[in-house]
Amino acid sequence: MENKTSNAPIAMAEDYWANSHFSVARYSGGIKAFGHEYQIVNKEGITIFELSDSTSKYYVGDENMAIEPGEPADLVRVEWIPVYKALKREAFIEYLKTNPTLEQALEYIENKKGGQA
Repeated sequence: MENKTSNAPIAMAEDYWANSHFSVARYSGGIKAFGHEYQIVNKEGITIFELSDSTSKYYVGDENMAIEPGEPADLVRVEWIPVYKALKREAFIEYLKTNPTLEQALEYIENKKGGQA
């Protein structure tokens, strides 16, 4: 999943990143690559850090895994996480097929929020 303004991927599905040199992200929650910072998010766009932080409203608790096995765990460029969070995984992936810039994506979600009010 890339866009027209950069060769750096916007997001990587776990089945790709977990079986590549990006797999080190599973130990730190993210990685820096292609000049960008990436973080692991669940299918709602909540970062692994938010899921693991006991002060976060998204905290899943010490006895639970932050993201359950079998659930999507995508590696997403940090600046795109608000878009992912607003659209959720499936809609985010579909939207990326339109090849938007980050600015277009942020405007799109802002307009989408305005239409829901």
